[in-house]
Amino acid sequence: MNLTIELSDLQAAALRAQAEAQGLTVERWFQKIAEDHLSADSLAHLQSTNPEEWARRFHEWAEAHDRTTPLLSDEATGRDSLYPDRA
Repeated sequence: MNLTIELSDLQAAALRAQAEAQGLTVERWFQKIAEDHLSADSLAHLQSTNPEEWARRFHEWAEAHDRTTPLLSDEATGRDSLYPDRA
C-alpha cells in the first residue's frame, strides 16, 4: 500500500530529524512505526475475537486497575490549566 500525506516544510523537517536520529530514512521509520503498532499477532487476534470476547477482555482489563488511584480534578484538567498562556 502506498500512502501520501501532505505536511508543511516544518513538519517534514521534524519527522526527518526524528528518523535520522534513529539512523533511518523517513520511509523506513514510518514502516517501523506501522510494524510496531500493527503486528501480525494483533491483527490475527482482532480478526478472530468475537465482540462478546472483546468486551469480556476489556472489562477484565478495566477492573484490573487500582480503584484507589486519585482522579484529577476538573480544575487540573481544564483548558485554563492545560493552556495557561491562552487565558
